[in-house]
Amino acid sequence: MKYNWKYGILVLLLTGFSSAYAQTDINLKLYHHVDGASFQYGQVYEIDGQAVRFSRMQYYLSGFEITHDGGQTTSMPDAYVLASANISDYTLGQENITNLEGISFDLGVDSVRNGMNTSAWPAGHPLAAQNPSMDWSWPDGYFFWTIDGKVDSDNDGEPDLNFSLHGMGNDLLRPVNGFSGLNLSGNDVKVELYVNIADWLHEIELRYVGVAHDGLHDNTNVANNTNPETVFTLDLPLSIEEWENQESNIYADYTLPYAPSIYYNLASKENVSITVTDAAGRVVLEADDQPSAGNFFVRKELPDGTYVITFNSNHNSDKFRFIVKN
Repeated sequence: MKYNWKYGILVLLLTGFSSAYAQTDINLKLYHHVDGASFQYGQVYEIDGQAVRFSRMQYYLSGFEITHDGGQTTSMPDAYVLASANISDYTLGQENITNLEGISFDLGVDSVRNGMNTSAWPAGHPLAAQNPSMDWSWPDGYFFWTIDGKVDSDNDGEPDLNFSLHGMGNDLLRPVNGFSGLNLSGNDVKVELYVNIADWLHEIELRYVGVAHDGLHDNTNVANNTNPETVFTLDLPLSIEEWENQESNIYADYTLPYAPSIYYNLASKENVSITVTDAAGRVVLEADDQPSAGNFFVRKELPDGTYVITFNSNHNSDKFRFIVKN
């Protein structure tokens, strides 16, 4: 058969064009800390002279835009992150790029999607219904962040007074200062950022917050602190070794005493199987192939009593005792 050299050149050109911009997985790694101390539920931190212990810390990111391949920009309108302070790794999606040079995003949910209901999204999507809830139903929309905990009210160093900041409303959406100067390539790129939770609470007197589920003064201050206080940075407040070699941290949030939430961040980075046993050793709940950091919600109604949750991987086993009270 006679070789058609023109056809051969065309194939080579098309092959070269398609390989120039291959599908690249774009991921986000968020290291949460409080003024340089790695975040852990149950830990007491000092923020602006206030002793604080967190029981819940979650927030939405949206409006992602990446800079790549010599200054080109590509928006990622379907990328949403529901970040939890005890979880670091998030997937943004795939784009046809070779080299990632920068990224920007917003704190909160864009106005279009904030006007939609959780029922528009499949289970597991960041904008789907969550437990605990991340919305105030509609038309109020999503909570852009939920910051719950206790603060010391009598200066004895022990947090004892509840506070709850749930920010909502389109007016709270804030663009996060863009990050440039990156040079990330390969089939799987990871943007690593550090998130200082203390900066969000700068100059907020938590003992006077009470329950603020709104878009008013204290939540507006959280929003406004995002950039002036530089919550998100590329800087490294602790060495990688200090972050990666921490022990497992497991914490129970008893906001709903009949259905506590178990927040965990395990030393093992392997997926785990989770079992919950009662005082007699009977398995009452179980889940397989779970991430090494996450939130386990006791959705099943359990009788009053003491329970043990066990996280098993191929090389580690962690146990934690908690109580259910109806």
